[in-house]
Amino acid sequence: MTAGETRQAVSVGFTDACKQPMFHRVLNAQPLTVRDTLTDMRRRFAADVGEDTLGRLELVLAELMNNVAEHAPAAGRRNEARVPVIHLCVVRHKSGLACALTDDGVSLPDDCVLPRSLPPAIPEDLPEGGFGWFLIQDLTQALSYYRRESRNYLAFNIPFETEGKV
Repeated sequence: MTAGETRQAVSVGFTDACKQPMFHRVLNAQPLTVRDTLTDMRRRFAADVGEDTLGRLELVLAELMNNVAEHAPAAGRRNEARVPVIHLCVVRHKSGLACALTDDGVSLPDDCVLPRSLPPAIPEDLPEGGFGWFLIQDLTQALSYYRRESRNYLAFNIPFETEGKV
């Protein structure tokens, strides 16, 4: 393959990838900012992604970003708590939406990404929480998390609805 053929092969694949809708946002982890970001993300993909997929993406991102806002205040100077900063990127691909979320809050507890099941459904004693990570794991594919230095990195896919499966 000549250099010209290599450039052409690379640029064809790159051109196809560039045509896919993408959403990127850097935001403070605050409830109103999270809500505005979700509204903007939904607007960005509304013409290219079905309502079911958008709803699942919105639910997962709301849970993740609100968890950062609520549970991960980062230590600032002189040990003052400061609002964590979230970087969000969502890209449409042929079988779904690829998502990457990073933040500079505290590390996730070790058991957060372990497989979950629903808490027992005892009508007289329903828990207030415990559903978030179950929903995240149930609605995503290829969920991956790691921490490097002072940043959390989380990536996952939201598949498009397939026949017989949501």
